[in-house]
Amino acid sequence: MKNNRLLYLLIIIVFVWLGFLTASLNKQKQVDNTSIVTEINVNGFSTDFTHIVEENAPAVVSISADGAIQSGFVYKQDKDRVYIVTAYHGVAQADSITVYFGSSYIVNGELIGHDIYTDIAVLAINTPYEIAPLKLGDASLLKKGEFVISIGTPSSLDYAGTVSLAMIADKNVTIENIISVEDERYVYYLDMIETDAELKNGYSGSPILNMAGELVGMNTMSYNTDFALGVSANEIRVITENIINDLEPIRYIIGVKGSYIRDMYNYEKVNLNISLETISGLYVSKVREGSLAYEAGIRAGDVITAINGITINGLNDYLSVIHTPVDNISFDYVRGSDTIHQELHND
Repeated sequence: MKNNRLLYLLIIIVFVWLGFLTASLNKQKQVDNTSIVTEINVNGFSTDFTHIVEENAPAVVSISADGAIQSGFVYKQDKDRVYIVTAYHGVAQADSITVYFGSSYIVNGELIGHDIYTDIAVLAINTPYEIAPLKLGDASLLKKGEFVISIGTPSSLDYAGTVSLAMIADKNVTIENIISVEDERYVYYLDMIETDAELKNGYSGSPILNMAGELVGMNTMSYNTDFALGVSANEIRVITENIINDLEPIRYIIGVKGSYIRDMYNYEKVNLNISLETISGLYVSKVREGSLAYEAGIRAGDVITAINGITINGLNDYLSVIHTPVDNISFDYVRGSDTIHQELHND
């Protein structure tokens, strides 16, 4: 009998020990999982982008311009008047514009202004509902390899709100555009964001969002089938505010293509004969003949340090110059060891 009691006691002790061991292992597993999640959050990476889509999707719209579908987004609301930004090329000649919020709320849109150089159009609608606009970000802070999200309407309204994930291939690509305005032909350079997305039909005008859920650009065109190009949120802000405030969008055709010094590696500076002590300015790789920069004597290889007295450190400085009306346009630039100042009268 005594041996049986000892046996029962031993069995109980074993079960208690196994229970304690199991609880300890589960606790350690939870700690390990927590450590993994903490490490992912610290590194700033997550595979879950759903919160970005959920927060911003209500401000993304589908647009029908005489039956042709494209995308757009809410930029601002002033009482019952909502301003929507989209791509101009899709609504330019439209007799009727219809804006779709989701699949059930439909309202007529009015084209109140545009900028043909950047392909930006601003629509206005009247609505009694409060619609939160997208939060504006700074495209100059983008980095190559950064993930971005687009929300748009490819092909037809049946696919409204489709989400696309892409990566920043280059944050500042300068392309050469050619347009005709009132029988005048303009050739100019335009700074754009490049992503590795394939721009689907109907995605023109769709917002480009960073991982903080901020608007950093708008999709406008494809480059072959490998890349998509978009105008930056920085330029969208300047042009859209002018249009909303009944100001004619202004763009001086400076006419230079180049790279910002602050984005260069040291070996690039050395190769281009730029002093390592030079930390600001725009290195000029190409100048359009007949442009303002060309008339000021600027040529490939020069470094523009200031325009209209504004030091050119990056995109925001450059945009503030080309969109601000002035009586005279002045350039400060460096050629070799010479610093040159040239002023042009703005006719």
